[in-house]
Amino acid sequence: MTDSNKEQVYKTILQWLKDYGYTIKEDKSKKDHLEYYAKIFPPNESIKFFEIVSDEEFKDGFLLRMSVAFTPKDRSDFEHLKEDVQNDLFIRMHKVLSPIRLLCKIENSVISVEKYLFIDVNSITCKQYFWDSVIEMSNAMYLIELTFFEFIDNLFPKKDR
Repeated sequence: MTDSNKEQVYKTILQWLKDYGYTIKEDKSKKDHLEYYAKIFPPNESIKFFEIVSDEEFKDGFLLRMSVAFTPKDRSDFEHLKEDVQNDLFIRMHKVLSPIRLLCKIENSVISVEKYLFIDVNSITCKQYFWDSVIEMSNAMYLIELTFFEFIDNLFPKKDR
């Protein structure tokens, strides 16, 4: 992909998102360094977002990334778990994400889900691939949240009163 093609792909992706009601809150591009970054909020969403990232390291691709940051209480609950119990949660999350071919990273109590995209904006199948990836990512974040809360609820069941 040439430099101008990468810029065209980036602009096209942002336009596709805008066309379907997504809001681009940040758009930081350094064309001279081939660095692109956008923070995107789905329609009717003001908290959950995903990012589109690319720099020289990604060559001709873009990274689609969503993160779940725990609330302070969730983070405290998680950090007080023994290491083997934390690892069990990580394994459960990987089991959720592996079948849908998404990468999962967990650092500093933030769970990130990532997917590398290589797009030819002149192909309708690539547009479908992009939208399938966005939907998979949104669904994955929902599944991660459910997995986390189910796991915590199983560890600390609420007593019936």
